[in-house]
Amino acid sequence: MKGKMKNLLCAGAVAALLVWTVHTILKEQSPGQLAAALLSADWRVLLLSLPLMALFLCCEAAATWSILRSLGCAQPFRRCAYYSCTGFFFSTITPSATGGQPAQILAMGRDGVPTASGALDMLLVTIGYNTAAMIWGVFALFTAAPFTERLGGQVGLLLGVGLAVFALLDVAMLLFLFLPGPARRLLYACIRLGSRLFPRLDREALEAKADAHLAEYRRGAQLIQRAPSLLIRVLGLSALQLACSYAMPYIVYRAFGLSGFSLGEVFALQALCSIAVGYLPLPGSAGAAENVFLRSFLLIFGESLVAPAMILTRTLSCYLVLAVTALILAVGRTLRKRAAAAQPPSEPAPVQRPNLSKRTAPPLGGYADRT
Repeated sequence: MKGKMKNLLCAGAVAALLVWTVHTILKEQSPGQLAAALLSADWRVLLLSLPLMALFLCCEAAATWSILRSLGCAQPFRRCAYYSCTGFFFSTITPSATGGQPAQILAMGRDGVPTASGALDMLLVTIGYNTAAMIWGVFALFTAAPFTERLGGQVGLLLGVGLAVFALLDVAMLLFLFLPGPARRLLYACIRLGSRLFPRLDREALEAKADAHLAEYRRGAQLIQRAPSLLIRVLGLSALQLACSYAMPYIVYRAFGLSGFSLGEVFALQALCSIAVGYLPLPGSAGAAENVFLRSFLLIFGESLVAPAMILTRTLSCYLVLAVTALILAVGRTLRKRAAAAQPPSEPAPVQRPNLSKRTAPPLGGYADRT
């Protein structure tokens, strides 16, 4: 019941934000003006987004390929690309991207990857992604400093909270990874405090869950000690992956024939916008991402083009990729079913007939004693 209520609330919030976004757009422009602006974009320039988003998916696939190879359960790159598509699709349609990693671990398990190895892969990928986001965020604060003053109070508040959340999560994960002793004591102290504030909490269950997560982090630390360059490689791939996403507004900017702002400025502004909405519990940050874009990129695109630019940017970087990954997952599922149906049924094991020439007595107490 709680899960259904949570989903309903999330869907309601997304719908309200999308309705508000549509209202904001149509208040400034008529549908005809909006369509004319969209058609004015140079589609040859927009085609550059296709290899860019393909590289976005391949970066995570390459990170997974490297991690699974180091764990001794290597998979072909095409399967790692399939895991990446799975993660993108389910992360986009679930609140706070909570469904992406479990779906990826499940997909890996179908290929024979142990659940513990799949979970460790997701852990290291998450560490690399969050660390890269923080690095790009700090870079953006210096590069787009003149823009931050014009973002407005609401966007500025979201940005501040987003940076704080990303920094806290990143520090916590690195602490658990490299300093497990202090991390365990800190985690247990938080659990004790929480159980005092909320007596209904099951302290023992929370501590057992914390120990399971810490064991996972210890395995990650051991893997990094065996292959020190692995974390650097994953971090570099995550940084490149995010760069592909952050560069999308500049492609749209050039498609409209605009100039005056550099790639670095537009890139940095998009990085700040992504951090501002990245922690919100909304599927794909739907609604919030559109509203933040309209406010933040008004200076870049102007009043007449900011709404069409938002539509093109979100379509190319999110909704189009969502459709493509959904198609890939559907095709993969169909092929798996056909392969399973094509396999001949396993022959039953031959029945061993008892040797009637030798009569044996039943076990002591007879067959009724078997449990």
